[in-house]
Amino acid sequence: MKAILIAAALKKRVRGASDPAVALEELVRLAETGDVEVIHKELIRLPRYSPSTLIGSGKVEELKKRVEETKPNIIIFDEELTPAQQRNLERELGLPVIDRTYLILEIFSRRARTREGKLQVRLARLSYDLTHLTGKGSAMGQQHGMIGTRGPGERQLEYDRRTLRDKITALEKELNAIKNERDTQRKNRDAVPMPQAAIVGYTNSGKSTLLNRLTGREKAVYADDKLFATLDPTTRRVRLPGGGWVLLTDTVGFIQKLPHNLVAAFRSTFEETAHADLILHVHDLSSPYLKLQHTAVQETLKELDLAGIPVINVYNKIDAAPPHRVNSETLRRMRPVYVSALTGEGTNNLMTRVEAALTAKWEDYELVLPAGRQKLLSGIYKTAMVHKADYGPDEIKISFRATKENHLRILKMLKAE
Repeated sequence: MKAILIAAALKKRVRGASDPAVALEELVRLAETGDVEVIHKELIRLPRYSPSTLIGSGKVEELKKRVEETKPNIIIFDEELTPAQQRNLERELGLPVIDRTYLILEIFSRRARTREGKLQVRLARLSYDLTHLTGKGSAMGQQHGMIGTRGPGERQLEYDRRTLRDKITALEKELNAIKNERDTQRKNRDAVPMPQAAIVGYTNSGKSTLLNRLTGREKAVYADDKLFATLDPTTRRVRLPGGGWVLLTDTVGFIQKLPHNLVAAFRSTFEETAHADLILHVHDLSSPYLKLQHTAVQETLKELDLAGIPVINVYNKIDAAPPHRVNSETLRRMRPVYVSALTGEGTNNLMTRVEAALTAKWEDYELVLPAGRQKLLSGIYKTAMVHKADYGPDEIKISFRATKENHLRILKMLKAE
């Protein structure tokens, strides 16, 4: 499929608005991810937006000529279009017209692999459709009343809205059931306290590749050089340098102008991040839009009420980044960790930082265990940092570092028969 991409922006820059040129380049990547061939891209500067076509009649005429020259199959706008704008543009251009939000929804629908991910995307799609319903021609006519119904019937538009709302309600019930299952799984994990860290970042920053590197398993999580290569959160156990383990969760990547429907639909997925003790914010150090991407992630974290969790800024892809980036004084003030998930460079330093951050509130303890309590001893090694273990004929003296909650759990197990 061939497409023309259009970004529209006001000539007078709105403070705090994203750079339209950067957004257009990102739209190109999104189109390519959706297997769309971009034959032309254009940034249109406007004194004001047109309520009927967004870009105004003059620009529509120019775009019609471009369509005649290049013969695309579809037009994709970077801005979210109203139903009226979309309908008017399609009538004028004689082609299907979609917006950035629809394109992202389409990509998500292809990428979702788990049942929950598919349901979340479907919910976002239905919510989008609900806000873009319009009547077209005779389809807006009255439906005839049926036996057992009251009144002359209802308009087609009202019927479509009610149908969509019913489907949305059914999906929300299914997702709530899955959420309850995940809450139960989380409680089971919490029964054996283990520190948890979430990996977040801009899409295609290398989060999944980093998790694979840290687990030592090349294909533990699907990773690819594409936007939104993975949507479903994946948790893996990673060994800390001083002993014990940390649970690392890979999350869906962020992006500029991430559709609110998707943020709402995936909110339950991000609850895994909300329960994290630490966030690893992974950046693509080779990206020319590093600062903009950092800001986009920070704003999304705030929107999800996750801004209060401690953060380690991880700058990935040092093997592909310009040398001046690694030595940037601006970045150094953020106390970053520089890594290459591809080669493994810097990952040992990263895990040392992770351990220091997670164990800052841990305390030192000593216990004497009967020699036969091997299961309890194994549990201590898995969930704490063991400093020393002295094995005697009848007992084991062990010193370790752990959270207060984990120490209480160990004492309870020790007293159990």
